[in-house]
Amino acid sequence: MENSAALRPAYEKLIALYRSGRDEEAFKAFAAETESRAGKNFASILSKLDKINPAETVKQMEVFQSMMAEERTTAAIKTAQRNSVIITALASASIFALLINFAVVVVFMDTLGMLEHLF
Repeated sequence: MENSAALRPAYEKLIALYRSGRDEEAFKAFAAETESRAGKNFASILSKLDKINPAETVKQMEVFQSMMAEERTTAAIKTAQRNSVIITALASASIFALLINFAVVVVFMDTLGMLEHLF
């Protein structure tokens, strides 16, 4: 709770309900207040604290942390790919415009030369 700014109220509510003996309500309140899949998963892990051995809890937390890291990595990759596609499209459009400009200039110059010979 000390290292969290955005989730501090959710943690405070969780701890207050848990210490008053309303375990299930505490974990449901935390999941509802975070409004995310990660919050629900974290609440699920916390609800199992008293029921499983500490080694298993550590393993579950490690899996949860790696899942969160993978989600952040995936989001960063998607953003980079989207930006890459946008930049590629803009570069392609500018090159296409240059080619059209060149073709129009060459065709019009040739057409003007042909018209001078006709008249």
